Amino acid sequence: MASLLDMVQQHLGPTEVNQISQQLGVDPSQAQSAIAAALPMIVGGMASHAAQPGGAEQIHQSLASHQGLLGSLGGLLGAGGVADGGGLLSKVLGQHQAPVQQGVAQASGLDPHKAGKLLLMLAPIVMGVLAHKQAASQANPAQVTDELKRESQSAKQQAQSQAPHLGGLLGQIFKGAVPGA
Repeated sequence: MASLLDMVQQHLGPTEVNQISQQLGVDPSQAQSAIAAALPMIVGGMASHAAQPGGAEQIHQSLASHQGLLGSLGGLLGAGGVADGGGLLSKVLGQHQAPVQQGVAQASGLDPHKAGKLLLMLAPIVMGVLAHKQAASQANPAQVTDELKRESQSAKQQAQSQAPHLGGLLGQIFKGAVPGA
């Protein structure tokens, strides 16, 4: 089965990347680079949050409201993708929101405000894909945590290969989510 990151990337084709680039006011190549940096960090942040007391339950509860999201992705991105704003980010990233935003800014060259806006657009998409995967397996919160731990290992490797200079920051974000991080 495809990884969570692969599945999200499948939903972010040229049309979606162009919409994101327009929302951010950057060219599509910079948007694609920022997306590639942001996705592993979001997954790692989610895994770290899920490992905290109550974190897995918060993420699991948020999945239900994101199940049908992938079918309306164009509308979500066209609207800026911020319908549930920072609430979703704080639920799925917890205290890791600021380091994830800073890491995206550093890796992509986006200013921190644009990096934050990108996270607001991508978090619901990641949740939509995770909701789709988990609905198929009817996972409980503990299983969601296990899934995110596995996904974060792949995400960490992908992020480090794309932005090796962020090793220390990634270590902070992934601490507790990935064995040996």
